[in-house]
Amino acid sequence: MIDNLKKVSVSSSVIEAQLFPIVAKYFENQGDKVQGEVNECDLVAIKGEEIVIVELKKSFNVKLLYQATRRLSITNQVYGAVFKPQARQKPSFYTMLRSLSRRLEIGLFMVANDTVQVISEPGPFKGRASKKKREALLKEFHGRRASNNVGGINKIKINTAYLESAIHLAVLMYRRKSQTARQLKARGASDNAYGILYHNYYGWFERVEKGHYALRKGMMKDIKKRHSAIVKYYQSRCKLE
Repeated sequence: MIDNLKKVSVSSSVIEAQLFPIVAKYFENQGDKVQGEVNECDLVAIKGEEIVIVELKKSFNVKLLYQATRRLSITNQVYGAVFKPQARQKPSFYTMLRSLSRRLEIGLFMVANDTVQVISEPGPFKGRASKKKREALLKEFHGRRASNNVGGINKIKINTAYLESAIHLAVLMYRRKSQTARQLKARGASDNAYGILYHNYYGWFERVEKGHYALRKGMMKDIKKRHSAIVKYYQSRCKLE
């Protein structure tokens, strides 16, 4: 166990030793005086009254963020410095790193081929909540009634408020002649009933005549097979109406 810890420590020191001269040169070229391992800080650069602290790590991780944010008690000019991933990354990867760094009010360097790339600069986070996004989230949240989505799980089909509204319409229209959106809303359908029927995104409905729609023959069987829990939920509601 102790041997393993020593190996990890040595490996970490080697990585920092590789990063240090590159980042140090970046600051020295700007006229800063640079030293390493000052009071547990990996790299300290000073020019006049300004103190800059840089924490060095092989890759962007929680430990880097923890150490960097702790250094904010010394100066507001704190950076994390990591090697640029060798594998090609999507633009969203760098957007994520930049956003997270800004929210923590630290800067971030990417080092590749002896070159330092500034991903973000340290400073007060100026972001604010988006009223539009907040309203969209609330609309979707309150629009779901039967959904049992599990948060944090990707690549699983999500039951949206739009899907639930379409299934509700299908249940209301099952075994009935054509109906208008107004008639369906009077029976409890959502306010976007007309848009769902008109655009017919799922292909479940058909227009019988202007303004009148019906559920396509045999479609309910397919809907039940794919979304049985939601169908049962709205069928029970229809019995209560």
